[in-house]
Amino acid sequence: MGLLSSKHSRVKPAKVLMLGLDSAGKSTLLYKLKFNDFFLTLPTIGLHIAHVCLYIFFCINIMHI
Repeated sequence: MGLLSSKHSRVKPAKVLMLGLDSAGKSTLLYKLKFNDFFLTLPTIGLHIAHVCLYIFFCINIMHI
């Protein structure tokens, strides 16, 4: 049990940068990963950073420009 909890503290989340053209679906993909659902999105102005945990052992930080 102690080995399992110590293993989690060493795992660093991956960092992902999403770049793309306007209206390419970057926000839609981000919301699909984060909430597992589709939302009506508006154009993103500036920078959007999200922390997404897909599994217990796999978390990523996504920077959406």
